[in-house]
Amino acid sequence: MNDQIDTKKIDQLLQYILYVASQSDDWQDKELSMIHLIKYVYLADLEYAKFNHGKTYTGITWVFHHYGPWSVPLFKRIEPALTDLGAIKKTYESTKFEGDFKKWRYPNDGDTEYEINLIISGAIQKFVLKFGSDTRGLLDYVYKTEPMLRAAPEDVLDFSAVAIPTKKIEEETAKQELTERQKKKKKEAWEDLKKRFQEKMQNRPKKKRIKPPPPVYDDIYFEGIEYLDSLAGKDIEDSSGTITISDDLWYSEARYKPDDE
Repeated sequence: MNDQIDTKKIDQLLQYILYVASQSDDWQDKELSMIHLIKYVYLADLEYAKFNHGKTYTGITWVFHHYGPWSVPLFKRIEPALTDLGAIKKTYESTKFEGDFKKWRYPNDGDTEYEINLIISGAIQKFVLKFGSDTRGLLDYVYKTEPMLRAAPEDVLDFSAVAIPTKKIEEETAKQELTERQKKKKKEAWEDLKKRFQEKMQNRPKKKRIKPPPPVYDDIYFEGIEYLDSLAGKDIEDSSGTITISDDLWYSEARYKPDDE
């Protein structure tokens, strides 16, 4: 499957995602892996499609692969895009999978101004602020987005279902030449946006780890266990058999329609 993608646009988007992550006050959230980058690009496309009749910003053909949206052309752009940026790359040994995995951090001397669509920049700031490098939370959120819930494994994802029919926003295609005053106002607005974003990051509640007290295994504990076991009734006998589930289940409305609809 060959995507006709805008390489320059995608490279800039990947670099911008890393830039936004660099504004975090948590050093762990400053480093993003390939999984994070791909999912943030997907969420940006999803947000853009809402206001553009289901059309994505990148033009990527997204596929339901394994447990989430995937794009081989996007995957191949990560290394060159971030190398061109001068991003700091770290390689870690994986304890879960064979081989190593990489994480990138924004360079200290990187660019701080990006000409990016407002819908896209807003989406990136929102989701990077929300999830950072929280892989589990990010993947869980992405998996429950509507294009994913309407597809089966290896299907091409359809963004038309998220389009907002009552609101039409035209993408600005013509670039206007800015006067010096306009440039100054734009720079001031950008600096204000960065300041407000950094304040949000600083005011974000710190993640607290609660250490539960050690359990007490006394007579009361074992009496309680025995009582709970008695409520369960007789043991279920072992049985064997084969359960066949139709592939049509992937397209069931129960996956993407709430129970109260």
